Amino acid sequence: MRTVIANRADFFPKDGCPIALRTIQGDLPVQHEGDLTDIRHSHDFSELIIITAGGGEHWINGVTYPVSAGDIFLIQGNTEHYFENRHNLGMFNIMFDDSYLRDHLRSLRSLSGFNAFFFFEPTYRRSHKFKSRLHITPEAMRPLMSVLQQMQDELRQEYPGSDLILLAKALEIFVFISREYSRNQNPMAKSLCRLGELISLLENRYREKWTIRKISKIAAMAPSTLLPVFRKVTGYSPIDYLLHVRLSKAAEMLLKTEIPISEIAEECGFSDSNYFSRQFRKRYSLSPRNYRNN
Repeated sequence: MRTVIANRADFFPKDGCPIALRTIQGDLPVQHEGDLTDIRHSHDFSELIIITAGGGEHWINGVTYPVSAGDIFLIQGNTEHYFENRHNLGMFNIMFDDSYLRDHLRSLRSLSGFNAFFFFEPTYRRSHKFKSRLHITPEAMRPLMSVLQQMQDELRQEYPGSDLILLAKALEIFVFISREYSRNQNPMAKSLCRLGELISLLENRYREKWTIRKISKIAAMAPSTLLPVFRKVTGYSPIDYLLHVRLSKAAEMLLKTEIPISEIAEECGFSDSNYFSRQFRKRYSLSPRNYRNN
């Protein structure tokens, strides 16, 4: 079967926030413009899939997983997927540019459940045989359905600023999902939440002194196991990730405050201001002073 590449222009508003909502209700082959539900496809944005009724078999990168009402899972960008079969399926898809959220909404990464669900679960999906997915009860689904209905209503009205309302509602859903995932008692999901908690701690407690031993203890993993897993998901080793967070915080403070550079370095966890300046120049190609002035 040939893989279709989805065009983001068919989903996102031209000059608005890169957030879109689509829904599938029942088993009709085509239900909206650009419907690729039953066609193997990929796209360079992420897609949150919320199964509200029925079920089916979802093919993801060569593996088929059974899904049913209450299942919620993320399809990351550049992932091939489609429904091989569906049976009275009710589904909402929230499509979004994850790089946009990552760059502009860093506070999401302070939620351990967000990190576990949005970053680690897709990575572990094949080895966990989909058992670390999020599955919520009908009672938990009700408030989620209410927000999804509000998103649908907003799209129908086509008021100015609808993309901003859609973004706000999507964030509400992301936080809801993050909290639900943190409560997940599945042992595999709990192990991912420990990794998610590690990212949250590095994001929130970046001023502290961290060692690989301390980091490994929190993750409940040996360093030899933790390091490749962490790098695969974040692109960094834990210590390099911490450095990335510290430098980002320092850059923000340089632009938004008049605090002396030496104090910013200390506030962001750098005990040596010369080391801070070298690392800052390496990251931003400017000295801290020039970065502030420019």
